[in-house]
Amino acid sequence: MMDLNTTDALTGLHTYSVLLEYLERTLLSRQKSSVGIIYIELDDPARFNDTFGHDTDKHILVNVIQSIAALLTDELFVRMGTYGFAIAKKEIASSDVLRSLAQKIINLLREPLNFQGNLLYMTATIGISFSSRYQKSDPLTLLKYAEYAMKDAKKLGTNRIMVSKQESKILYEQELRLLKDLPHAIEQGDIYFVYQGQYSYRKDAFTGAEMLARWEHPELGNIPPSIFIPLAEKSGMIAPLMTRTLIGAASMFKKLEEKGLGSFSISINLPFQVLMEESFPDTVQFILKAYELTGRNLTFEIMEDTIPDHIESFTARLDEIKNIGFSLAVDDYGTGHTSLHYLLHFPVDYIKIDRSFVRDIHKDHKRFLLFRSIIDMAKALNLEVIAEGVETYQEDAVLRNFAELSVQGYLYSRPSKSETFLQLLD
Repeated sequence: MMDLNTTDALTGLHTYSVLLEYLERTLLSRQKSSVGIIYIELDDPARFNDTFGHDTDKHILVNVIQSIAALLTDELFVRMGTYGFAIAKKEIASSDVLRSLAQKIINLLREPLNFQGNLLYMTATIGISFSSRYQKSDPLTLLKYAEYAMKDAKKLGTNRIMVSKQESKILYEQELRLLKDLPHAIEQGDIYFVYQGQYSYRKDAFTGAEMLARWEHPELGNIPPSIFIPLAEKSGMIAPLMTRTLIGAASMFKKLEEKGLGSFSISINLPFQVLMEESFPDTVQFILKAYELTGRNLTFEIMEDTIPDHIESFTARLDEIKNIGFSLAVDDYGTGHTSLHYLLHFPVDYIKIDRSFVRDIHKDHKRFLLFRSIIDMAKALNLEVIAEGVETYQEDAVLRNFAELSVQGYLYSRPSKSETFLQLLD
């Protein structure tokens, strides 16, 4: 049965009380993290009731919510009144992430709704507020800023997005602090590496791991990668961080070899900015020789949403990296715009299916069919596949229908430092 105190009867969304509890946990706990609010208000769906009948607005509301929900992954989605709702998202680098999601929602609403054979056009207004983990904020204030921003946007017309400016000065100062400390963190080891295993169903064993960067700031504590990686890219420190990552991978390969795991693979996320730097191939070749990485099973992962529309120079650079001796993968497959045509021409060895295709796959037959179609496509292109974000036994049971699959997620391996991870392989 639905809990009427926490679940909206019409839409099935969480209620305001759940949002407050979520924000209190996020903003007021000792493990505080950044969090943002997208406050959405539909522009008077009730105007359709006189023409198309009583409760037309409710049908529109439910239809819009279902469409928006399909865009979401780990966000909290909440009803906020008659025609309002909010999306809360934590562990984000800035309000730019929220603005991007808000724009996707506006684009979605530009598509007409089919109601009883009639095309109805719906509009909305969106306000955004954001609080980093370093600033003092409380749930009600954060919600108020998002609502005020929405009302300001409404004054400008329909399908508008407005970001609250209340906290911009504080965020700017915090960003400057992290930018100042970042070079020292890379050099002195405050940025370190953890490993999350990749488990092969066919071999019934871990055959690889993804190498992930973490930053433990001496004063500010844990800085999420979603914050410091964009700062590194923005400041030009991403190349030194990448060099440090490759040196760390060389050290890990030696430890693996001592355990008799010479064929074990390590994958590293390769930012587009670093990949396309003119000097990158030479830098990589130097590190390969200097740190004995030649012949190691090292893979670069390229996130799908960073792949450019004009791919000639991009593909040429991938060919160059591939010829040096690296494997290549498309990460978060399904979240961007990579077409089958692109995959035909990219020299990639495998794809990593995004968590959004795995979550609740045991409950959603359409999701299962879509997942299976990706597997079939990968087989046709002779690509290996890793499913990301496997977190429950139910999801794992469904994925085991695909014997050739490898999986990565908290169910099998949480990201851990090298010593702990190596113990997992015993």
